[in-house]
Amino acid sequence: MKIGFPVKPEGRGGTRTWVKAFSNYCISKGHQVYFSKNEKVDIFITLAFYTTPDELKRMKQRNTKILYRMDGIYYNFLTDNRTTVRLNRLIADSMKLADRIIYQSDFSKVMASQLFNGQELPGIVIYNGADSNVFKEEGKTLPKPDDKKIILSIAYWGPELMAEYSIRNIINIAKEFSDRKDIEFWVLGEAYPHVEDILKKANLSNITRYNLRTPITRERMPEYIRTSDIILHTRPNDACSNLIIEAMNVGKPIVGLNLGSTPELLGDAGLRGECEPSFEHFPVINIKSMASQILKTFDNYEYYKEKIKERSKRFTLEQMCEKYFIEINKLVNN
Repeated sequence: MKIGFPVKPEGRGGTRTWVKAFSNYCISKGHQVYFSKNEKVDIFITLAFYTTPDELKRMKQRNTKILYRMDGIYYNFLTDNRTTVRLNRLIADSMKLADRIIYQSDFSKVMASQLFNGQELPGIVIYNGADSNVFKEEGKTLPKPDDKKIILSIAYWGPELMAEYSIRNIINIAKEFSDRKDIEFWVLGEAYPHVEDILKKANLSNITRYNLRTPITRERMPEYIRTSDIILHTRPNDACSNLIIEAMNVGKPIVGLNLGSTPELLGDAGLRGECEPSFEHFPVINIKSMASQILKTFDNYEYYKEKIKERSKRFTLEQMCEKYFIEINKLVNN
């Protein structure tokens, strides 16, 4: 089978991470993979706003089946209205032209319905998965003080305003632990240079390691997750966080927000801080609630560690890819 993608797998962000993982799986199963919009393929998997309606129409004229992987949509509080309207129109048009839509979560369906006056376009949910040969409990770790517990926030931090929002909330959470000499925060991954300056100006002694100018490679990500004691996830409205799923597969307890897809992913295997959900502005996070959930996780550490390891069995790369191929085969064989 010939399978096409609109972007190459190299680069930052969850979209390209997914393309790399799934295209490698396709190749391992003997399929031909193309990172091009011009190649005649049996099925074309498009994502986000990477393909225009005219390009999709030309593919359909060549009898190519279109599968759209729905991530999220754009909001005015993230970018200017003109850009939001343009990108969301591309997403909506891609969804309408697709032969099959795959949502990353039930929350992803809710987000997408906003493009269609609250109506959900038919599609199925397939959660992301982590490569359990890479993201596993056993393996290399990094040096850290024996008497310290490490709370790790690590990501490609995304759009500028999103990165600022996430980092400011991490700073406020860290302030709640200023009197705890046994707890340290690490904040890593790539963001705009001035976002790291926000951390510098905060000048908190318990944020002991930070670098927002250097991306963390996929190969090194498991080392950082293994070294930490808790993963702190503060990005709101994620369709299906790769970090949460990767941390699960490493067996690391997670504290996140009680919104977006996080409740679906964690279930009862991880605690979530209270927040005020919104699609009109950045959600307001209850900082004290987040701090409380971190402390509860430390107090019941082995319990949540075992719960998250059990939960991770639902989110493996193999399972995800097999589910995608069930849908691909239905399309190609009809």
